[in-house]
Amino acid sequence: MTEQELFAKQAANGYTVCYADGCPKKEQCLRWKVGQQMPDTTSFYHCVNPHYQNVGSVQCTLFRNSKKVKYAKGMMHIFNADMPARVKPLVRQMICSKHCKTYYYEYRNGSRLIPPAVQEEVRSFFREAGWNEEVHFDGYVEDYEW
Repeated sequence: MTEQELFAKQAANGYTVCYADGCPKKEQCLRWKVGQQMPDTTSFYHCVNPHYQNVGSVQCTLFRNSKKVKYAKGMMHIFNADMPARVKPLVRQMICSKHCKTYYYEYRNGSRLIPPAVQEEVRSFFREAGWNEEVHFDGYVEDYEW
């Protein structure tokens, strides 16, 4: 799938685009880049209100960085045999309390990608549970932070 097709698909799925021409951050903004790739065959989609506060400014609250980030995918093998028995249930409970059971299982089986901030949370949960070794997710993929 080309980048243009990916951007058009995201916009069709409800991703909000931006056309603030005078924005000083537009070249680094995912919303701007998606908007620039919209095909002329798409009749309507979600767009930022150009009159909304801070749109088109350095402090834009709707800015989304257009750099890809490294998502973790899966936690099926995150718990290993060397860990004390108390670590697994404690970490599982911390993730479920913070995100919910559904997200825990989706993160675990890889159906929901784990953003960098959540990866750090998971690592901190392991440290809180007493495990200070490296935490390894099943795999990694790069994608935009939609």
